[in-house]
Amino acid sequence: MEIDAQLCQLLGTLSLTGQARKATYASEEQPQRSQIGFAGDAVISDYSNSEDSTCQPSLSRFANVSAPLPPPPNCGCAYLQAVHEQIRSGKYGTTSGDYLETIFTHRDALFAFPQGHRSCAAGFTELARDLEQRDSRGQDQSVNGGWRPDWDGDHEAVVAFRHEAWVIANSL
Repeated sequence: MEIDAQLCQLLGTLSLTGQARKATYASEEQPQRSQIGFAGDAVISDYSNSEDSTCQPSLSRFANVSAPLPPPPNCGCAYLQAVHEQIRSGKYGTTSGDYLETIFTHRDALFAFPQGHRSCAAGFTELARDLEQRDSRGQDQSVNGGWRPDWDGDHEAVVAFRHEAWVIANSL
């Protein structure tokens, strides 16, 4: 299985020797003081003269509101991202209990290196959401050839992934 090889490679790169350093996560980064500002500062600074017709706020910086948003960042560790890609490509079956193997394998990695799994609660929630969407897409026979027998355990996998997300969120 491809995911087994990726997991072995990931675990092979782990090292318990070396320097201990705190990883910086995107959620922990603080914006610089010069980046903090209010978009309407120019309008507020001349608020006392509100009846002056020359003081009209420029909406040009908001003209690009209808632009598509970038896709959300991948949540979770590399292992969960690999599982996420398998679900999206339709190669992840749930009937044989692969979701339980995913949960237990991830728990081993989580307990070995908890600092690297701070966003994994959101990752498991994302996996559950993807399985739910696959369920709704499977109802429509024109998409991806319809429902497949190896997806029969999707509902149980959704419940298990949501529970694991709750466990991780409360343990870190």
